[in-house]
Formats: sequence, structure tokens, C-alpha cells
Amino acid sequence: MKQNVSHLNFEKLRMELSAEAGKGYPMFIAGIIFWLMMGVGGLFVPQHIMVWVYLFGIGLVLPLGILVSKVVHVNFLATHNPLSTIGGLVGGIQIFFAPIIILIAYQQPDWIPFVVGVLTGAHFLPYVAIYKSKGYIFQTVATVLAASVIGFGWMDQAYLLIPFSLIIVYSITLVWLMKEAKVVKEKWTAAEKENSITM
Repeated sequence: MKQNVSHLNFEKLRMELSAEAGKGYPMFIAGIIFWLMMGVGGLFVPQHIMVWVYLFGIGLVLPLGILVSKVVHVNFLATHNPLSTIGGLVGGIQIFFAPIIILIAYQQPDWIPFVVGVLTGAHFLPYVAIYKSKGYIFQTVATVLAASVIGFGWMDQAYLLIPFSLIIVYSITLVWLMKEAKVVKEKWTAAEKENSITM
């Protein structure tokens, strides 16, 4: 019985977070902006400068995502929900990748788009469970696959091909998550109305 109650509480927290945070879709708008800037930069800015644009630019994605969430009126942080704390820790993992990225920037600067693409793609996998979302499965697999195929096959074109391929992946994910978020918000609103009537 306790297990069932715990499961119900977890599902309630997950549904509440998914409805309130929009399943995290503002981060994908921020991600599209980041990769668009990297792609355009790859067309016009020398590679030895773009390496550092990547390093500093990736640190701006989270603040940009928070700003986007305010513009679209989504409570992206939802700090009162314990699952949001877990989501924050999962996102924070990327900070500890910084030494690897800096080392690669010095030793193999050609690899930076590939490494950033793979690491950012892989870090989204736990959100499959946090949000119960197939969109995040697609995001993780498609991002890592796209970055890897281009990285292994056309590394000399990585600064151009990876950003634009990931814009496509992020755009598909964005639409997917917005649809999932709409469905879960409708269910959550209906459940809240039912609870208020019962009380």
C-alpha cells in the first residue's frame, strides 16, 4: 500500500512539474538560439575565435532559457517541486564537463562542436524519466547521432554542419515537447478542478 501511495505522489509531482515547467521546452528555444549563433558564427568568424565563442556561449544557454521561460510565461524553475531540484542537478552536471571541453579547445579545437553536441545531447537523457517524455528520448539519440555522424565523417566541416543539423533536431524536439506539455497541462488542470469540486 505504501508503495502505491509513493508512486501516486511521484506521478503527481511529475505531472505538476511537467504542466508548470512546460516539460522544459524553453530550454530548447534557448538551444536553437545558441546553435543558430554557432552556425552563423561558423560561416563568418575564424575557427580559432569560434572555439572560445562556444566555450563562453554554452554558459549563457541556461540564463537564456530562464529568460525565455519568463517571456512565454512558463515557470521553468518550479523550485517548490522536488523533481525540479533533481532536474537542476541533472542540468548542473554540464559544469563538470568544463575541464574536458577546455582541454579539447587547447588540444583539438576542431572537435569542439562535436564534443559540445554529444555532451549536451547526452545530458538530456534523465529528463525522459523526470518528465515521462518520449521527446527527450528523441532529443538525446538524435543529437548524439547527428553530432557523431558529422564528427566522424566530416570533422573538417563540423563548425558548419553540426550547428545547423542540431537546429533541426532541437526544433523537432521543441514542437514535440510543446505538444506533450499541452496535453499534460490539460490533464493537470482537469485533475485540479476535480479535486476542488471534491473538496
